[in-house]
Amino acid sequence: MSNRLGTAVWSMAVGVALLVAGCALRPGETPPDTGRWVAAWGSAQLDQRAPAAGEASGGKPVPAVWQQPLREATVRQVVRVTAAGRAVRVRLSNAFGREPLEVGAASVAMVQPATDGAAAPVLQAGSLRALTFGGRRDLILAPGAEAWSDPVEMAVPRLADLAVQTYLRAEPAIATVHPGSRISSWAVAGNQADVARWPEAAARDGWWHLAAVDVRVAAPQPVLVAIGDSITDGYGVAPGSYQRWTDMLARRLVAAARDAAVVNTGIGGNRLLRDGLGPHVLSRFDRDVLDRTGATHAVVMIGVNDLGISHRGRATTPESRAALLGELKAGFDAMARRARERGVCLMVGTVMPYGGSGYYQPKPENEADRQALNDWIRQAGFDAVLDFDALARDPARPTHLRAELDADGLHPSMAGYRAMADAFPLAFLDRRCGQGGAASAAAMPATFDNPVISGFASDPSVCRAGEDFYLVTSTFEYLPGLPVYHSRDLVHWRLVGNALSRESQISFVGRKSSKAIFAPTIRCEAGRFYIVTTDVEGIGNFFITASDPAGEWSDPVRLPEPVFGMDPSFFFDDDGTVYYTRHGGGRDGGVYQARVDLKTGRLLEEPRLVWKGMGGIWPEGPHLYKRNGWYYLMIAEGGTSYDHRITMARSRSPWGPFEPHPDNPVLTHRNLPDHPFQALGHADLVTTPQGQWWATLLAIRPQAADGGRHHHIGRETLLAPVRWRADGWPEFGQNRMLAQPQPTRGLPGWAPWPQPPVRETFAPDRKLPPHWAFLRTFAKERWSLTARPGQLRLIGGRTGLDAIGTPAFMGRRQERLNQRFATQLDFNPTDARDAAGLALRMNESHHALLRLTGGPARRVECLQQLNGQPRVLASAAVPPGPMQLQVLAEPSQYTLAWRRANHGRDWQPLCRIPTHQLSTETSTGFTGVYLGLFAFSATAAPAVADFAWVDFEPLGP
Repeated sequence: MSNRLGTAVWSMAVGVALLVAGCALRPGETPPDTGRWVAAWGSAQLDQRAPAAGEASGGKPVPAVWQQPLREATVRQVVRVTAAGRAVRVRLSNAFGREPLEVGAASVAMVQPATDGAAAPVLQAGSLRALTFGGRRDLILAPGAEAWSDPVEMAVPRLADLAVQTYLRAEPAIATVHPGSRISSWAVAGNQADVARWPEAAARDGWWHLAAVDVRVAAPQPVLVAIGDSITDGYGVAPGSYQRWTDMLARRLVAAARDAAVVNTGIGGNRLLRDGLGPHVLSRFDRDVLDRTGATHAVVMIGVNDLGISHRGRATTPESRAALLGELKAGFDAMARRARERGVCLMVGTVMPYGGSGYYQPKPENEADRQALNDWIRQAGFDAVLDFDALARDPARPTHLRAELDADGLHPSMAGYRAMADAFPLAFLDRRCGQGGAASAAAMPATFDNPVISGFASDPSVCRAGEDFYLVTSTFEYLPGLPVYHSRDLVHWRLVGNALSRESQISFVGRKSSKAIFAPTIRCEAGRFYIVTTDVEGIGNFFITASDPAGEWSDPVRLPEPVFGMDPSFFFDDDGTVYYTRHGGGRDGGVYQARVDLKTGRLLEEPRLVWKGMGGIWPEGPHLYKRNGWYYLMIAEGGTSYDHRITMARSRSPWGPFEPHPDNPVLTHRNLPDHPFQALGHADLVTTPQGQWWATLLAIRPQAADGGRHHHIGRETLLAPVRWRADGWPEFGQNRMLAQPQPTRGLPGWAPWPQPPVRETFAPDRKLPPHWAFLRTFAKERWSLTARPGQLRLIGGRTGLDAIGTPAFMGRRQERLNQRFATQLDFNPTDARDAAGLALRMNESHHALLRLTGGPARRVECLQQLNGQPRVLASAAVPPGPMQLQVLAEPSQYTLAWRRANHGRDWQPLCRIPTHQLSTETSTGFTGVYLGLFAFSATAAPAVADFAWVDFEPLGP
């Protein structure tokens, strides 16, 4: 390249942009603003291997000059600008190329009216202007790069045709193109960028390496960007006729004397969710819509190919179709969020009928999916909806297009495209969107990931006090219990305390694992907080109260009954009545209800059966709500495993009779075995200050192992949007399932908490943080922060983790599938059987220890308790002095390692344990793995272990 010094170069090496000269940009980046620029034309690009000479392209032979990759050829491309301006700039692109694109020269000119449609367009005399890039005419674009030209002063009227000439010295084998140009481009050999007439040029459809044309305008004006599939791209439009629906809309705007630009970024065959002919809409929405210069409004029409391809030539199931609808809704919601963040008004078009399509041949169930998607679009709350379905469908055969608007059963005719343009409400361009509201548009992303509380956080219940949300989960045999979380946005939660935090409240002595505290409910009424829950095999149902949800909470107020009941809930009615709703009757029971006097803690009548659910086992976790005069009862059924589901019923009376939701279960993944979330259930509802409804619920993330599915970190807390339909029933998630990720649309804001430090240290003047828990009691005689200031001391007794008791164990939930947990331990056992170290606990019969043991001849061991049988997996002799121990958690295994403190050595792996051996499927129960510290004494003398610090580091989801 020595003969091309001074060329504008864009280098992507090691992720660093190196600009030698010119205006090269990262994809999607806007150029420096030297005036009021707006997008006047644009194309959506994709990667395409250009056919060789003579090879057919769309049924037409390709002329030799178009043989790819182009070498020493000049291409003339005509674009129609939709905004008038005083200056022009052009964006060239090598976004999809895998080799550099070398441009020797480029120019722009006005096109004079054509006299011969078979000849290359002729440039208007005196209009040709050279394009430069950083002051130079030539340019090298590295793979993935784009570049704006320097501004060119020239007066451009609306709907003027511009010709852009690019002399290509070398083109990548994979070209960056838009094949559906609906107008011919022309090529000649050699450098003819500054030549007006090309009598020997050869034609071909498509725009090549040409991404955008902007104009500088005198005053602000709307810029509408249309994105979609072949209907937006103008399938069937004759070349050069400008009859795409957006072309006709641009002419309509001129006739109405309204200043507004229209940019078409459709791609034939495009889909919302999956790549096909070009990148899918969701992946290119920023680049092709929001990043267009001055974009203010957008219209998206997409979905027919997602629906059609899903069933073309293949069988579908209700579950697969429901999953697709859910994903489509989540995709639309994500676009709406991104548009609002950028202040762009979003109009969504409904999907036109395609029952006459010989290509897709939809069946009745596929047509039902199209109608369901359209019904959702109409009610989803977008800035605007353009009902193309209502416009185009045949009243006599609503599965088909009107005959006069139909080209081929799938695409509109030219009359159909005109009808679309005429249906566009011009007043939409007067709207301003994305400003104001409680959400922080600048900070809120388009989506969030579930779970919102990862790790063991089951049976979540939620309430709101003003702009603050509080959530509580079950804790079973662990104390402190009933952790209370706080959030300002429903996505980011931090632990602020535990409702069961002192010995006077409760004790679980003698209780087996997964007994004690079952599903709680939290409610806020008149400035006071209430939690009602069950102590299984203990004091039964009870409630506690607090003025501050961070605590302290009251002693329990028991709600004694002669029969067993669990999962109680409170509902505060408008007239002051408080209803107590719970499960009763066991496996095949139902929902029972009574009124309660909270001042005396007395039930006002014997609870009576109000609903048995939909026939699933263990109808539990009931919650009662009221909306628009209806009482809604929501429960979980099917057992808290893979058959789990959420069902709902309603009545005009809190006592029933309850009418089931017509689409029960309202949320479940029991028929989606490959979905990452399973066992959805135990939901609760909450409203935002803006009136949006959301649901918290539990789910598990099983991992494939040992010939089955296994989950080991417990049932986690998820968040799902809830939308109320016109018939007064709620719709959960995306068509009764949860997509991943979830759109943030409808959240009250975006308020992440500061990340806690990885390393936790101890001090005598600080309380133990609320994330630490003990077994069955508060184990006050088993730990101290003052015995050795600056360290946590565990005082081991004869009770080990294999006993139903209170060992010297202090643990916290494993919060991520990918997690690091480490400590520094100073422990000198006096008996060869004494031990201390790290523990991975599921229950008494399933846990693992990384322990120091052995008396004077110390060693570090991996000991695993599997099905109640202990076994030493590995052992290594270690010298005296403090040791560091580490557990590295991955989805499929734990790696246990050690090293000497203060010696700077790498970690020494000692053993690996499959996570499925600590899973619920292997061990049973309702909890998840706790990562903890422990000490054990084999004699009457205590075994003292001092822990200097603990690292708790998330390494992934």
